[in-house]
Amino acid sequence: MTTHLGPDRRIARGVDRWAIVRWGVVVLWVALLVVRVTVVSTDPAADLRVLGVVQFLATLVGVLIVALGVGMSWSKRVRTTDLSLGRAIRSIDPTVRLVPAVPTSELRDLVGRAHPEVALGRHVVWGFGATEASLWQLDGRQALRVLVVRWTRVVHVGVEDLPDGSSSPHRAVIAIHFHRPDGTPAVATFAVRRALGSLRLLGRGPALDRLSADLAAERVIL
Repeated sequence: MTTHLGPDRRIARGVDRWAIVRWGVVVLWVALLVVRVTVVSTDPAADLRVLGVVQFLATLVGVLIVALGVGMSWSKRVRTTDLSLGRAIRSIDPTVRLVPAVPTSELRDLVGRAHPEVALGRHVVWGFGATEASLWQLDGRQALRVLVVRWTRVVHVGVEDLPDGSSSPHRAVIAIHFHRPDGTPAVATFAVRRALGSLRLLGRGPALDRLSADLAAERVIL
């Protein structure tokens, strides 16, 4: 299932402001270079030490500002994706609980078997409802549902540690043990991000345990 998405104007404006700052830094660098060339051409014996210090400081500050702007732009891009996915999911079920996640290798394998044509991204969002959990990701400007776990087929939900031999760098994960429609057992594991738009992960602790307990309590066992 796919849902068309609209732009997030507020976040886009934030990205535009950082673009203005970065261009301002570039203009400052060019201005200092023009001043240096002008001074050298008019007075080859001029002392350029002060101008050199100013150029060095401007370059250092500019590099820091540009690096910070790039990092914030990436964070805003992730948040835009998460918010767009959240709107798409809640347009189908407004009561759904959103859980921002990072796929593990096990989850990628599970999605790959169900949908070989789908390449799972680095950041996904789960929508947990009363009767099912749906895994979503952004595909261009559309929200794509790549996996559905029916709560009536869930056996267990809890926090688990992945084995040392796992290719995933995440250790503490939420694991959903369930049965496929054909009756075969399966497990979907995923690391949990702290919030929509966040790149930081929840490790073992009260927050992850509470989330696991809440999701397990929502299961409908028939």
